[in-house]
Amino acid sequence: MYLKSIKISGFKSFAEEVELVLEPGITAIVGPNGCGKSNVSDAIRWVLGEQSARALRCTNMRDLLFNGGANFKPSQRARVTLAFTNISQNLSIETPEVEVSRQLTRDGESSYLINKTPCRLRDISELFMDTGVGVDAYSVMEQNKIDVILNVRPEERRFLFDEVAGITKYKHNRKTALRKLEATKQNLVRINDVIQELERENESLKEQAEQAQQNQTLKDELKQLELGLAYRNYAKLAADYNEMQRKLDAIQNEVSDANQLMQEADEKIENDTLKRAKLDTAITAEEEEIRNIAKRNETVERTIFLHKEKQLNLKQQRERAQQALEERNAELTDLQTLKRQRIQEQKKLDSSLKIEDSRLSARKQVLEDLKSSINKTKQSIQQAQTEMQEMAIELSKRENRRTSIEDTVKNSQDILSQLQEKTQKFKTELQIATDEREVVQHSATKLESEIIHITTEKEKVEEKIKETENALRKTESEMRGYQEKLGSSTSLYRSLEQLQATYEGYYAGVRSIMQAKENYPDQFSGICGVVAELIQTDNEFEVAIEVALGSRIQNVITETATDVRRGIDYLKKNRAGIVTFLPLDTLRSRTFSDDRLLDEPGVIGIAEELVDYEHIYEIAILHLLGNTLVIENLDDAIALTKKFRHNARLVTLEGELINTLGDITGGYNNRKKTGLLSRANELDGLKDKIGELQQIVNQKDIESKSYASIIADSQIVRQKLFGELQDKQIEKTAITKDIEQADKNITRFQNELDGFEKQNTELQQKFELTREEKETLNTEIEELTKKRSHKEKWMQRISEQMESDTRKLEDLAKRCQDVEIFLAGQRQKSENMTNEIEGFDVQHQQVLKIIDEQQAIIDSDEQKKLEIADEIQEAQRAFLKIEGDRAEAEARLEALKEERESLLQEIESLQKEMRKTRSQFEKQNRDRRKLEIRTTQLEMDLKSITNRILDKYQVAIDEIEKPDPQDQDVEEVSISSALATSELDEIDLMDKIEKLKADITAMGPVNLKAIQAHQDHQKRLDFQVEQRDDIVQSIQSTEKAIKKINETSREEFLNSFEKVKVNFQEVFTQLFGGGETELRLTDESDILESGIDIIARPPGKRPQSITQLSGGERSLVAIGLLFAVFKLKPSPFCVLDEVDAALDEANVLRFSNLINAYAENTQFVIITHNNRTVEIADVMYGVTMEQAGMSKIISHKFRQG
Repeated sequence: MYLKSIKISGFKSFAEEVELVLEPGITAIVGPNGCGKSNVSDAIRWVLGEQSARALRCTNMRDLLFNGGANFKPSQRARVTLAFTNISQNLSIETPEVEVSRQLTRDGESSYLINKTPCRLRDISELFMDTGVGVDAYSVMEQNKIDVILNVRPEERRFLFDEVAGITKYKHNRKTALRKLEATKQNLVRINDVIQELERENESLKEQAEQAQQNQTLKDELKQLELGLAYRNYAKLAADYNEMQRKLDAIQNEVSDANQLMQEADEKIENDTLKRAKLDTAITAEEEEIRNIAKRNETVERTIFLHKEKQLNLKQQRERAQQALEERNAELTDLQTLKRQRIQEQKKLDSSLKIEDSRLSARKQVLEDLKSSINKTKQSIQQAQTEMQEMAIELSKRENRRTSIEDTVKNSQDILSQLQEKTQKFKTELQIATDEREVVQHSATKLESEIIHITTEKEKVEEKIKETENALRKTESEMRGYQEKLGSSTSLYRSLEQLQATYEGYYAGVRSIMQAKENYPDQFSGICGVVAELIQTDNEFEVAIEVALGSRIQNVITETATDVRRGIDYLKKNRAGIVTFLPLDTLRSRTFSDDRLLDEPGVIGIAEELVDYEHIYEIAILHLLGNTLVIENLDDAIALTKKFRHNARLVTLEGELINTLGDITGGYNNRKKTGLLSRANELDGLKDKIGELQQIVNQKDIESKSYASIIADSQIVRQKLFGELQDKQIEKTAITKDIEQADKNITRFQNELDGFEKQNTELQQKFELTREEKETLNTEIEELTKKRSHKEKWMQRISEQMESDTRKLEDLAKRCQDVEIFLAGQRQKSENMTNEIEGFDVQHQQVLKIIDEQQAIIDSDEQKKLEIADEIQEAQRAFLKIEGDRAEAEARLEALKEERESLLQEIESLQKEMRKTRSQFEKQNRDRRKLEIRTTQLEMDLKSITNRILDKYQVAIDEIEKPDPQDQDVEEVSISSALATSELDEIDLMDKIEKLKADITAMGPVNLKAIQAHQDHQKRLDFQVEQRDDIVQSIQSTEKAIKKINETSREEFLNSFEKVKVNFQEVFTQLFGGGETELRLTDESDILESGIDIIARPPGKRPQSITQLSGGERSLVAIGLLFAVFKLKPSPFCVLDEVDAALDEANVLRFSNLINAYAENTQFVIITHNNRTVEIADVMYGVTMEQAGMSKIISHKFRQG
C-alpha cells in the first residue's frame, strides 16, 4: 500500500485542479517561501479528517476555499482526493485501489467520500485505524508537530505510541464500551424507578380488580333474577295479546260483510250517476247547438249590415276621385309656365361665363413668367451652398487636426502627471522599505524577551486548567444526584398524568363524553370540561370543596343546552352511561345572602370564593358552591346552625357536611388520598418540583459547560502559546531574509526613479513640436472662416429676393384660383337649371299618369256597387233557414230534461239505503279499533320488555327456549337459571332484586375495567422486570469486555513500548554519533493512561530536560523518535513538511541518510528548502506562484539522474 496520487482543486492557493502522481520512494516538493508548498501537506491532513482550522493555518474552515485572484473568481468548492494502492488489502475494502475524498462548499456544507461514495468521518478514521495513517498518526509531520512531540505534556505524547502499538482501535472500542456502560447504568436506574412505580400502582389496581370482580358477581345474579321476572311478565302479556288477537279477527269478519253491502250499493249509485252524466252531456250539447244557431243568425245580420256600409263607401270614394282629377289638370298647366321661365335664365348665365374665361387665361400667363424667374434664382443658391460645403469640409479637417494635437498634448500631460505620481510613490515606497528594515532590525531585539514572557504565561494557563478540571468533576457529581431525583419525580408525574388523561376514577359516562370531545373536537366543541378540571383550590380546602361538591364534582359544563342535547344523544347511542350537564346559557346560580354568618367565629368564607376558575364558568360555580360556607370545624358549624335560621350548606375542613335542613354527614374521608381535586393539585406540585429540579440540573449543566468551556479555552490558549513560540522561532529565522529583501527593494525603487526622469525629458521635447503645428492650423482656420462669411452674406441677399418673388407668385396664384372657383360655381348653376328643366318634363308625365289612374277608380267603383247588391239578397235567404233550425233544437232539449229528473229520484232512494248500512259499519269499526289499541298496547309492552332486556343484557327474551342440559354454554346456563327463577314467588323475586341493587349501589363507583387493567399492568410489570434483568446482564457483559480490552491493550502497549525504546536508542546513536536516550512512563500503575517522558543526552552533554537542547538537537531528537516508531511499524507513507528547517548542513546529511535507509519500506513525500534533502529524492515537483495568490505545479515530474 502506498499513496498513488493527490488531486487538489479550489483548496487554499490551488485555484485550478492539480494532480501530483506519486510513486514508491522519495518525492521532494520544492519552491520559494509563500508559494503554497505546505498547502499540499494541509490538504492531506484535511482529507484524513483534521477538524481544527488553526491546525490548517487558518481562522475558520471557509478560509480553506480559494479566495480569488486577479483573473479568477473565488472558488465555490474545495475538493481534495487521495488515491491509495490496496493490492495487499491493508485497507478493509476489497478493491485494488482506494480513493478518499473530502469537499467543502462556500455555504459551509462538508462531505466525505470513499471510492466516490458518501460516508462519515468515522468511516475514514476506522479505515486507516492502526495503519499509521491518520490525522493524529505519524504519517504527516510538519515542523511545528515535531516541536509539539517534545513540548507537550507527557500524557499528550501517547498518540504516537498508541498508534505504533496498534491499540488505537482497542482504545476506541473501550471508549465506546464505557459510554455504552454509562448509558446502560442510567437505563437501569430509570427502569428501577419505573418498576417501583408500577409495583405501587399494581397494588392499587389489584384492590380495584377484586372490588370489580365482586361487583360483577352481584350484577350477574341480578341479571339472572331480572331475566326471570321479565320472562314471567313477558309470558303473561303474550297470553293476553293472543286473546285480543282472536277477538280482533272475529270482528274483522263482521266489518268485511258490512263493507261488502256498502260496495254493492255504491255500484248501483255509480251506474245511475253515469246515466245522469250522459244526460247532462246531451242537454249541454243541445244547449250548445242552440247557442251556435243564434251566433250564425247574428253573423248573417252583420254581413248584411257590412254590405250596406260598402255601398256607402264606394259612393264617397267616387266623389273623391273626381275631385282629384280636376286638381291634377290645374297642376299640369302650372308646370308648363315654370319650364319656359327657366330656359330664359339659363341663356343669360352662359353669356357671362364666356367673358370671365378670357380674363382668367391672361392671369395664368403672368403666373408662368414669375415661376421661371424663381427657378433660376434657386439654381444660383444651390451652387453657392455647394461651395460653402467644400469650405466647411476643409475647415473641419483643420479643426480636427487641431483637436487631435490638443488631445495629444493633454495625454502627454496626463502621462507626465502619472510619472510624477509614480515618482512620488516610489520615493514613498523607498522610505517605507527603509523604515521596515529598521523595524525588522528592532524586532529581532525584542524576540528573546517575548519568548520568556510566553513561557511564563503557558505555565499559568496549565495551572488554571488543573484547578478547573477539579471543579468540573465536583459539579458533574452533584448534577448526577439531582438527575436521579428528577427522573424519579418525572416518572411519578407521568403516571398521575396518565390517570388524569384517561379520566381514571370518573364515572363511565363522564369518561365517555370527555373522550368523545378529544376524538370529535368539532362535534363536541361546546363541551367545556369536568368541574374537577376547571377549578383549583389550596390544599387546606381540598377536602371541604370535594365534600361540598360530592358527585357533582364530576358534572360536565357546556356552553349551551344544545351541547347538552348532543352529549345525551351520544351517551344513549353508545350506551355509555349517564352524565349531569351544566349548560351555561340556561343555568341559574345560587348566591349566599345572609352576610351575618360571615362574621361568626369559625367561618372561613363562601366556598365559591375559595376556588379559582375562569370567569366564563362563574354561573356554574355559583350554582354549585354559591350557597355553601366553609367552616373550620364541626362544633363551629353546629353552633352556627343553632344560632341562625339560614338556607346555606355548611362544610368543615375535615369534610363534615350540614345540609340546609340540618342533616349532618361525617366520618372517615378517604378523599384525602384519592380525591380528584387532590390529584390535580398533586400533579401541579410535582410539576413545580420537576421544574425546580430541572432548573437545578440545568444550572449544574451550565456550570459544567462553563468549566468545560474554560478548560477548552485554556487549552486553546495553551496551544496558541505553543504556536506563538514556534512563530517566534520562524520569525527569527526570517528576519535576515526580510532585510535582504528590503535592500533589493531599495535598489529596484531607485532604478524605477531614474527611468521616470528619462521619460519626463522626452515628453518636454514633444510638447515643443506640437505647439508650432498648432499655430499654423489656427491661421488657416481663420482665413477659411472669413471666406465662408462673405459667401453667406451674398446668399442671404439672393434668398430675400427669391422670397419676395415667391410671395408675388403665391398672391397671383390665389387670385386665379378664386376666379376658377367662381366660374365652377356658375357652370354648376347652369347645369342645375338644365336638370330642373328636364325635371319639369318628368313631372308632366307623372301628372298625366295620375289622371288616368283616378279615371280607372271611378269606373271600378260602379262595377263593385252591382256585386254588393247581389250579396245582400243571398244573406237574407240564409237568415230565414237558420230560424227554422233553432225551433227544432229547442224541442229536443225539453225531452232530455224530463228524462234526467226521473233518474235523480232513483239515485236519492239508493243513497238513503246506503246511509243506513254505513251507520252499522262505523259502529263495528269503532269496536275493532278499541281491540286494535289494546292489542297494540300489549305489543308495545312486550317490545318494551324485550328491548329493555336486550339493551341491558343482550338477551332476546322472545327467543328463549328451554335449553338442552347436555349442551349448554355459559350464556345458556344463565338463561336456564333465569327460567327457573321465573317460577319463584313474584314478591320474593322483587325483594331479592331490590336487595341486590342496594348492595351494588352501596359499593359506589366501581372501575369495571380494573380487571383487564390489572392484567395488562401485571404484564407490563413482568416485561419491565425482564428488561431489567437483560440490562443487568448487559452491564456485566460490557464490564467483562472492557476488562479484556484493557488487558489486551496493556500487553500490546508494553510490548511495543519496549521495542520503541530500543529502536530510539539505535536511531539516536546513528543521528548523534553516540549519546543516551530513555523513554519513561509517568504512571506505571495506569499503563493505558500514563504519560511518556523523553530523556535525550547527546554526546558530551547532560541536560536535565530536552527543552535545554538547541533547536537543531531538539529536531533531531523528535526525528529520531519518529523513525524509531517507523522501524517498529512502518507507515505506508510519510509526509515531512520542512522538518529539516532547523538542521545545519551536517545534521541534514544525517537526516538524509536516515531517510534513504527507511525508504525501502516507507514512501516519503518531503516538503523542503534544503538542497541536500532534495538531492536524495527520486522524483521532484516544483511549486510556484506565477499570479499573486495562485499556486501552480510548474514541473510535473523530474527524475534525478
